[in-house]
Parts: sequence; structure tokens; C-alpha cells
Amino acid sequence: MIDHIAALIFDTNKNLLVLRKKTPDDRKECILPGGKREKSETDEQTLKRELQEELGVEIETMTFYKVYYDTAVFEQGEDFKQTTYITKLKGKDISVKNEIKEALWINTDYKRKGIKCNHTLSLKIIPDLINDGFFGGK
Repeated sequence: MIDHIAALIFDTNKNLLVLRKKTPDDRKECILPGGKREKSETDEQTLKRELQEELGVEIETMTFYKVYYDTAVFEQGEDFKQTTYITKLKGKDISVKNEIKEALWINTDYKRKGIKCNHTLSLKIIPDLINDGFFGGK
């Protein structure tokens, strides 16, 4: 099972930060910032490392949100566990790095704008965030 730790990062208008990875087949699905846990890392260590590697940012606070189970998008057929944290960053400067192709701020109109999100994000996480009042910018 893939053990993924993810950041739910919002701007002041309740827009959510999502990423597109660089892939050989140029996949279009957006994912949450974060990544796989390495060896005996804690959730906090994983998220700090991944956000520094992907976006060159530091975490100010992270608060547990929910755990989601699904099938992985990039590793076909593998079970996927995603632990999510509402995350506030130190500063506002994001710099796309490493395997990340693009960082986008999305709102509830993301589908109408032609933005695709992975299955877990679009069918599970975003509806929960809307219901819980975290997401809904326009």
C-alpha cells in the first residue's frame, strides 16, 4: 500500500492548491502537494520534506483532517492511503520544483474550467472540504 501524506493548502479566498506532476505520458490529473512516507518518517517529517522538495516552502502549521483510501493514479492497481492535513505555509512564495510541472489554485469551478483532479481528490476530498466549509472560492 502506498502511504501518502498530503497538504490541503488554501488561499484567503478558499481556493485549494493542487499540482500537476511531470510524467512521461503528460497526465493531466491534478494531485495534492505531498508525497510518500520514507522509512520511519512521521507524517510531519514527510510533509515538511515533500513541500520543501516540491514547492520550496516551509510549514507554519498542519492540522489533521482525514484519511482516504483508494487506488493509486500513477502506480496503476496499487492500494493508496492518503492522510490529509490542513496546512498553512510560512510566506506566500511557491516555486515549482523537481517532479512538479505546474501549481494551480482551484475553486469550485475547476471542472468547468477544464481542470482535472485525480479520483480521490475530485470524488472524495473536495466534496468533504466543501461540506466542511474549507473549500469554495470563486
